[in-house]
Amino acid sequence: MFRAFLTATALLSGAIPHLVLAAEPPPLATQITAVTVFADRAQVTRSAAIDLPRDPGKVVIAKLPGWIDADSVRVALDPPSAGRILDVAVSTAFLAEASEVAVRKATLALQETTDEIAAIADDERTLTDELARLDGLRNFAVERVPREMATGEVKLKSLTDTLGYVTDAVRKDRQQLRQLAHKRRDLEPVLSQRQRELAEVQTRAQLQQSAVTVELSGSGKAQLRVTYLTPGAAWESAGELRVGRGATAVAVQQFASVVQTTGEDWSGAALTFSTQRPDEVLDVPEAHGLMLDKNGAGLGDVIGHMGESFSRAQTLYAEQNAAVAGNTRFWRDSLARQADVQSRAMASFARLTSRGTTGHFTALAERTVRSDGKPVRVLISSGEFAATTKIVAVPEVSLNAVRVADMHNEGKAPILPGRVALFTEGAFVGASELGFTAPGEAFSVFLGVDDRVKLERTLDQKTSTLHRNGKRTEMALAFQLTAENLADTPITVEMAERVPVAQTREIEVDDVELPKHVKPDAHGVAHWTETLAPHAKVTWRVSYTLEYPSDYVARAKAEKDDDDSVAPAALRAAPKMYEQIEMLEKRL
Repeated sequence: MFRAFLTATALLSGAIPHLVLAAEPPPLATQITAVTVFADRAQVTRSAAIDLPRDPGKVVIAKLPGWIDADSVRVALDPPSAGRILDVAVSTAFLAEASEVAVRKATLALQETTDEIAAIADDERTLTDELARLDGLRNFAVERVPREMATGEVKLKSLTDTLGYVTDAVRKDRQQLRQLAHKRRDLEPVLSQRQRELAEVQTRAQLQQSAVTVELSGSGKAQLRVTYLTPGAAWESAGELRVGRGATAVAVQQFASVVQTTGEDWSGAALTFSTQRPDEVLDVPEAHGLMLDKNGAGLGDVIGHMGESFSRAQTLYAEQNAAVAGNTRFWRDSLARQADVQSRAMASFARLTSRGTTGHFTALAERTVRSDGKPVRVLISSGEFAATTKIVAVPEVSLNAVRVADMHNEGKAPILPGRVALFTEGAFVGASELGFTAPGEAFSVFLGVDDRVKLERTLDQKTSTLHRNGKRTEMALAFQLTAENLADTPITVEMAERVPVAQTREIEVDDVELPKHVKPDAHGVAHWTETLAPHAKVTWRVSYTLEYPSDYVARAKAEKDDDDSVAPAALRAAPKMYEQIEMLEKRL
């Protein structure tokens, strides 16, 4: 059965034989041998073995997607000494012309089926009406019996004949309704098929194919390589962390989650992935000199034309895929999924560029990536790093103690930012998050909750007070922190607690008392380490005093509703503080 628009590949790979573009000389059979995927495009390399002609001759690489970036096309011979590339031309033509005859034929076929279904609907309504009348006649005949019995005029033969006629007529009508329903079921798939055929004929006129014509000469055999950029591809980082409960190493695997709707399947190709943008030029002083020649034009103009060319390719890609998506929900969903990946990747890779760095990865396993918009995971790096694991507890933020591993990236490849699946002792326990880590840099990863440690943090209502004294308010706060070891072995926990840091001169923080006389850092965070004996419970006390204007919260909240551009700097800097103060006031 004909299937319309399952993928753009079907349309662009010659799935409809009578629509193949005419090309002289005959097209050269090439194979995709390498693909580099960027955040919003892919660079595709096709290769083919050819016999080089001594006299200049031409070869044609046909049936390429109609939206390839013409200005990005590059052609080379391997070995270079085998011959010469004399000329390269890129042409684009419609996949097929939707002639008036083809459109009219598809329209008439669709109308014919539509009329048949409409006729069935008319017959069904007629039979339904007749059944209603027969039912009324039967009820009328039955209702006459009591009256005729009362007058002694019962005519059994007449009643029997009437009911027999009604029964036979109802049986025939219902049989016809069943036949009509069966005929409708047979026609509905035909209607859907002819609707798709008409939509396909109309869409073909909007779809295009590209062809690259290469003029060359030489002697002997050579490998011809054609490279071009195409929209319709994106990738983002995904990863896995695997660790044992008592392990001193963490296995880190990174994957490229790639989606593509370029119109070409990538099967057996060498895949690489880059965080770089192909059209970017570093803004260094030397670049300005390189961009200009004696006439004031040069590399800068070339780069500008390249950007314009790819913009045209993106526009054509969007237009043609919109035509297909209009008739296929599957394709709309695929395009939307790819757009989401592309948006996240461009934002993530832009942050890497701001660090003045990029990442390039080669696939460690062969994978086929079809042009259907479905994500495919490709392994791009794998390593095991020595780790120092620890248990961290921040009761103010969470009453869960968490495991953290401190490591150094000892590999040759950077670790990309993104979500990673977390496996502990072979079991999936949730997701973690990685930031960008260059080779040689230190990094930490979240390894999940450690359920052997129970935490509590309570406000000491007896010693915590709130006093308002005219224009000033004083709040004395005391918290009790508790950590309990539920395990049979000792556990060392790195504790952290935060005290407010005055962000304006209006607020004073005094009388700070922290466990073990530790000092908070510039952000108000204090750290200390405690080893909990098996099944032991340890309690600490944290206290401080806040003094601030009595109307501080009201002013800060009002200021938040106004335009920040006209707010006093002091108040703009303190929204987190006022929210914390408001919350504490409510608790007191």
